[in-house]
Amino acid sequence: MFDVIRRRIAAIALWTRRHRYRCGASLSRWTRAWRYPAGRLSADEAQRLMLDCRYPAGWHPLLVLTVEDTLKLAREEIADHPDLHRLIANGCARVGDKWEPYYGELLEARCWAINFAKNYAVDEGITFVLLNDEPDSNL
Repeated sequence: MFDVIRRRIAAIALWTRRHRYRCGASLSRWTRAWRYPAGRLSADEAQRLMLDCRYPAGWHPLLVLTVEDTLKLAREEIADHPDLHRLIANGCARVGDKWEPYYGELLEARCWAINFAKNYAVDEGITFVLLNDEPDSNL
């Protein structure tokens, strides 16, 4: 008799957990969906939205060019500057629109984005301090 009661309680607990999880996940999706047209998505929410849409869209990228990874690479070459993040983001946007990968060279795409950021800095009159000893003729 006690086994039947325990199984019933376990089944109800499982149903409750599953229902709570589904409601929480649905609420999160509705919140992201509302913030999208309102223009209030954070970077994390925008990335989550892209991931949510990836499977239904049949989109399975092997390489992802991100601003953060490119910024890390740029900081190995360029001293930190207040405009560096913005210029790297602009460079990544340009490379992302133009890049046609061959042999999966994500590092090359990041370097290309950094070069665009350097060129944008020159156009805006911004001087980056390079971390290596060799002066860059473009800056």
